Amino acid sequence: MKTYCELYFKGNPVALKQFIDEIQAYAKGDWKAQVVQDMGTSWIAFDYYGADVDQASVCISLYNFETADELRVTNIVPLEKNQLSIDEYNNVLRKFYEDVIRPYEATHHDVSISQITDDIFNPETVISEEALRKLTLFCNAANKSTGSTHPCDQERWYDFICQTVDDGRIFDYATLAQFLQDEDYWGKKGSDFLGVMGHFAWDKANAEELASEYEDACSILQYYKRTRGV
Repeated sequence: MKTYCELYFKGNPVALKQFIDEIQAYAKGDWKAQVVQDMGTSWIAFDYYGADVDQASVCISLYNFETADELRVTNIVPLEKNQLSIDEYNNVLRKFYEDVIRPYEATHHDVSISQITDDIFNPETVISEEALRKLTLFCNAANKSTGSTHPCDQERWYDFICQTVDDGRIFDYATLAQFLQDEDYWGKKGSDFLGVMGHFAWDKANAEELASEYEDACSILQYYKRTRGV
């Protein structure tokens, strides 16, 4: 499934302060930069007014930058429409990287600048390899018309949930619900296949029900571990 790309800037507080002070000067041509403050929050807004991609504002949050070791692009806000699609968002970010960040990076080396992350979702950026193995075992063996209700499916489902809580690496509801429906990752059910088990994605209703179960179970397990000292 497609996901939003990310861009990070890492360094010590002195280097990041220099980055904040100097990067705005690299917003040239179709780009304009300014520091914006609103409701106690500040960020650098790089506004794009060109025609190559959607006109939008690329935002780098300055929250706690004095003590942080990392900054990142936290949001991209459209200037002409209500919302950007994932592809539109990522195209603006790539344009920002090419026009503003690469020229800065060519002459500055105190801050480590990441490559833009891939736009294809990798579940191991959220959960561990072992947790993914257990989720895959559940998904491939489960009755996709009944979710986690069958005792054998439930045991595999609970094993996956407990693994993510033990790892401290947990899906949010929306990401898990979308991931379970991802036909590119799990496979697509053939139109002539009448079975309910196999290597294919979950439908929307069951994916959302599982994500809701997961969210509730994780909250309970986290509370139990936190209050019982487990």
